[in-house]
Amino acid sequence: MINTGVWIEEGDQYTILATGTIDMWPGGPPHIYKAEDGWLVMARYGNSYAFEPLNRGRNSDTIVAHDSGYLHVGYKEGSVDLMGNPDNPDSYKDDIGSILIDVIVWKEEDYVQIFEFFNEMYRRDPENRAVADALQYAKNNKEYEIARQQVVKKVDETKQMIEELKEQKAQTETGSQTDTSIPSAVPSTKTGVDQERIVKLETRLTELMAEVAQLDEMKKQLEEERKKTEQLSQALEETAGREKDLLNKLSVGVKAAPVIVVASPSDGDRTESRTIQLTGVAEDDTGISQININANNKVILPKNGRGLRVKKIELPKRYHFNERIALDKGLNTITIRSVDADGLAAEVVLRITRIERRRNVWALVVGINEYQNVRNLKYAVNDAQAFYNLLVKQNQIPQENVIILIDQQASLRNLRRALGTQLKKRAGKEDMVIIFFAGHGATEKDASSPDGDGMEKYLLPVDAELDDIYTSAIPMREISHIFRRIKSERIIFIADACYSGASGGRTVNVSGIRSSLSEAFLDRVVSGKGTIIITASGANEVSMESEEFKHGIFTYFLLEGLKGKADFDGDGLVTVDELYPYVSDNVARASGQEQHPVKKGTVEGRFVFGVVR
Repeated sequence: MINTGVWIEEGDQYTILATGTIDMWPGGPPHIYKAEDGWLVMARYGNSYAFEPLNRGRNSDTIVAHDSGYLHVGYKEGSVDLMGNPDNPDSYKDDIGSILIDVIVWKEEDYVQIFEFFNEMYRRDPENRAVADALQYAKNNKEYEIARQQVVKKVDETKQMIEELKEQKAQTETGSQTDTSIPSAVPSTKTGVDQERIVKLETRLTELMAEVAQLDEMKKQLEEERKKTEQLSQALEETAGREKDLLNKLSVGVKAAPVIVVASPSDGDRTESRTIQLTGVAEDDTGISQININANNKVILPKNGRGLRVKKIELPKRYHFNERIALDKGLNTITIRSVDADGLAAEVVLRITRIERRRNVWALVVGINEYQNVRNLKYAVNDAQAFYNLLVKQNQIPQENVIILIDQQASLRNLRRALGTQLKKRAGKEDMVIIFFAGHGATEKDASSPDGDGMEKYLLPVDAELDDIYTSAIPMREISHIFRRIKSERIIFIADACYSGASGGRTVNVSGIRSSLSEAFLDRVVSGKGTIIITASGANEVSMESEEFKHGIFTYFLLEGLKGKADFDGDGLVTVDELYPYVSDNVARASGQEQHPVKKGTVEGRFVFGVVR
């Protein structure tokens, strides 16, 4: 290893270009290795007990420094210790060839400038493989950065336009209320135009946030492809290393390298645990002079010094190891390496994958006040916006994971797309899905209803038509079908609506019908594994709005519970089993015992619904 004299600060972004070849067996069979083989060149910082291959399958590497110190570079022939020092220095003495190393430390992480730099270098020297590799990597990252910056700029501009329109709309409405010359029954045309533009801009904002998510996913895929290249190159490195060790053995006769036996874990194991216990033994007749264990380039053994190095007469013939290893998410590489008294080395590599259950949260939030053909509501939009803010700000669910449909956005087409297409495509088995609906519910006679009450229940979109409710609304039997289509095993459906047909509240009287919310209906909706439904009211009840709370009574206490009042055990988490009793008791009390929320369904384990911050 040679000190380049280049000081690297932790967090610095730097590029190393490597070109050249080394003949490791002059006069014998051809063993010529190129810098692009991906394992030949290695680098480390200062005196850290770790080294890393410079470039996995490439002539160049642009990376961020994980430590500080002078950059050392070298090439690897046979086994080396954690500092990159060779176990058998004599094996290098006959090598022929050279490796040219260029080190570039960037002032800032700006792939646009990095790309321009390498593009100019490539123009001058198109045959330089290292520059070509660096240019391609910079090009991929530059395209991602430019595209993301453009979309983020549009997101910011759209948000600004929405805020400005909302302020103008509020000022216009305030002016209309104070100007007595304008009849109060006549709505402001400008206000209607502003609202239409706001709805369009909010729809565009949702699309832009989805673009940002797609770009981030592309970036993730680029990094995954890079890791695959590294893993392939690592396999080539190990093959070449075994070949070199075999040549070393032949050069010293029939002497054998140490034997390493790992009791646990097994190579290729997959676990959800954050740690594993590594146990085994290294053994050699001539004695064990050194043993090293590292996980993901972090030293596990030795804890002190550079390995087991003692006088020859004290060399143990057997060394037992028993170490607790912390695992990173994803693939972990654990290397156990032993060197005997003759300098022969043996190495065992274990690949252990820590499975991180992907528990994304996806949500659909709907709030409708201004129906096109049905009596309007006052506070359903307040409910939806407050619930959306709680999910995004308190529970910190990414905005792009939450679909919000307000008033005119909540058309039948958009509701079907969100429920039947978007949630179905996005939610995985381990994910959680939240559906919140604040708006009107309705019923219709249906002799074929399997609930035993002769009624079908509907959620009313903004464009529902009461004289054709079958084709213009969403039947609850379809909601049940949608739940079965979604792969997630944790679905919670919250409806601040009712289906009784009673006058007032969030229900619509259809043909004078007043139906019951039967047990069979709820059981049908939650049929299947891992689905919970909480409705705002029970049989023959209405879901009431409150002038005092400026919300539906049910949603108000739902929000209060999720903010922390339902956290009865004080652990900072609100489970469904904590939330429902709090909401049920308070809604009944606040409504004078006229409204009683209903909960159906179960899931395995604790169903955490809120995080108290």
